[in-house]
Formats: sequence, C-alpha cells, structure tokens
Amino acid sequence: MQQNKFDYSLSLFNCQIKKKKLIGLFNRYIYLFEDKLIINKDSKKGYPMKIYSWTQIKKVIWKYKKSKKTPNTTTLRNIIIVTEKEQKKYYGESETLLALKRILAKFVYQESIQDEFERLQTLGQGSYSLVVQLRHLHSNLQFAAKCIDKKQLSNIENGIKAVQNEIYIMRILSPHTQIVNLHEVYDGDNNIYLIMDFCQGGSLLTEIKKRQCKFDDYEIQQIMENILSAIEYIHSKDVMHRDLKPENILFSNPNDFSTLKIADFGLAAISKLTPYLFPKCGTPGFVAPEKQVANMNDKSRGYSKKCDIFSCGAIFHLLLLGKEVFQGKGNAEMLKLNKECNINPSDDLYSALPPLTKDLLFKMLEVNPENRLDAYELLHHQYFKIYQFNKLSDLNEQEIMKQ
Repeated sequence: MQQNKFDYSLSLFNCQIKKKKLIGLFNRYIYLFEDKLIINKDSKKGYPMKIYSWTQIKKVIWKYKKSKKTPNTTTLRNIIIVTEKEQKKYYGESETLLALKRILAKFVYQESIQDEFERLQTLGQGSYSLVVQLRHLHSNLQFAAKCIDKKQLSNIENGIKAVQNEIYIMRILSPHTQIVNLHEVYDGDNNIYLIMDFCQGGSLLTEIKKRQCKFDDYEIQQIMENILSAIEYIHSKDVMHRDLKPENILFSNPNDFSTLKIADFGLAAISKLTPYLFPKCGTPGFVAPEKQVANMNDKSRGYSKKCDIFSCGAIFHLLLLGKEVFQGKGNAEMLKLNKECNINPSDDLYSALPPLTKDLLFKMLEVNPENRLDAYELLHHQYFKIYQFNKLSDLNEQEIMKQ
C-alpha cells in the first residue's frame, strides 16, 4: 500500500474521536473495515498512523461516567484498544462512541459486561455453559447470553477451538431476521459471554410437546417454509448448521411461527474448510446418513450442505406424523437405524399424506445427497403454493398439481 493511496471510502464506518496529550485533546479519525481498524490524524487523507487487523486487537474496553445532571444515567466517555503490545485510550461524544460500539462489537472481544448488562434469570444450562436472560442497562432491551466457563472449557478436547469457531460462524451470519443473531462478545476473567437475541416464544420442541404434535396443515407449511428460508440464507454463506432439530428452532414471539429463528451454531462449519473440527456430529434421528460414515478414512473429505436438508426432512416428518423417522430405543439403536436409513415411501405410515406433501418429504429425506434438493429448490416446490396466501386458499392440491 503506497503513501497517500489509502482508500478511505471503502470503510464500513468512520467517526471523529480525540486523543489526550499533555497539552490537550487532539482530533483523531477512526475507520472500520471488514478486515481492520485504522486511526489517522487527518480525515480521509494520508497514510494511516495506526492499522490494526482484528486478530491484533486483544479486546476493547468501554468506559462510562455517571451524569452529574441526572444521577441515574451514565454516558459513554472513552474507548481503550488493547493489543499484545499496547493500550490506547481515546475520547469522544457519547452518541459517537455508541454508534462506533454497535459496529465494532461484531469484530472484537470486549471487557466489563457488568457495566452493560443486568442478569434477570437463567434460561438453560449445558455441560460447560448456561444461558441467561439479560437487560441492557443503557437501552432496557433484553438479550440472551451464553455464558461459557473457561476452566471447564479448557478440559474439553477442542473446546476453545469450538467456541472460537461458533463466534466466527455467527459473526459471518449476523445480522439476519431468521437466525439468533450474535450482537457482542465479552471476555471476562472466568467466562466468555455471547450476547444474542432473546427469543420469548420458546422452542419448536416445547411447542410440539405442548400440542402433542397436533399442527394444522397451514402451520406446518409456515414452519417449514421459514426453516428452509433460514437454511437457504445460512447455506448462501457456505455454512452448514449440522445440528438442526426442534430444540434449536426458536420463536421470537409466543404463538407466532413467522418469528422463527435458527439457534445454536456450536457445531456449525464452513462446508469447504476441511477437515471439520467435529466430522461426525448431530443428534441421532435428525442426522443425514452421509455424516454417519464421514471422515472414517480420509479426514480431508467433507460432505455437502445438503446434510442440513435431511435434518429439515426429519423435522417435517415429526410435524406431519407425530413420529420421528427412526423408531429406535436408545442412542446406539437410533444411530444404527439412522446410518442404515431404510425409509420406505410405500409404508402404510405415509399412505394418508397428500401427494404433494409426501413428495416434498421424500425429496428432503433422499438418502443420496447428490439427488437431494437444496433449500432454494425445495422452497419452489408446489407444496408451498397450497395455502400460500391464507388458510382457506381457493387453490386446491389437485389444481396445483396440474400446473
């Protein structure tokens, strides 16, 4: 990069901040790019005085100050950029720094979560993490946070790499209306905190249990259309979820299937980046059969994003029939049946399904991934023309099949 040839117009965001010196405050200009942060003395001209790649920035610390005029409020006063070699503090107007924070949070780890959030309640717990509901102190908005115990994580093989991968994937995908978005990441002394969307509507698994698998045709269609639409977006980023199941499908609002979001990217992977961190993964009964035999001999060989489509088909099967695809007792038997994947469309179980519904189901449950349709193709299936505009569509299935 040559002197005076730096293209500032390519920045995602820029603002004016100030650097404190012995004789006062001096203007600095900060620019955010997809791969770096730069700081300069002059606005949009000259070669930058500081260039930080995102990997060079260890963390960012934000400092608040209580307002003298209104004691119960605080304002954002400065930002501290921490690298392995130095710490640099800059000052700015509160609104400017808040705007900078909203963009910068996608790229860096931050410190001092207690200055930003209040814990409300625990939502769930796993082997090395728990999920809590938080209130943002400065906006009153509510979020969910995945709190990961660093000590326990270090005792798990590839545990740290797995969390780093999850953050990397979610940053690629966020923001989008049909996934649980990652907003910020905080790195504390004992925990890592992933600040995400708070979904008040619960999970599809909870809804299935509550309704005892009784959904009407329109509801099933709406759920599947939203799942496939989300998967189409995820796959467009070359990401595979690899653990699609009812408990990883959430709703932002209660009783509103249009607010569906895909959650939990802990096992997600970039399809072309092999070998995968966890080659064989997922939940028995929802796993594509090709994943059961993946990477046995050649770990550099991957599998396609269509593994997620099979999982979508398994969810569709459960919604339609109230039964999982494979009826095994215990994990070992379920894995065996899942791997063999003997699904017979002529079975009496499927005889009552309408032709278009059955056709879509088995296009998703196709054993050979090369013959399995992708999300885009499935969304254009004739099945989705039934009840397309409302529950009592004038178009009936026989008329659609003739088109």
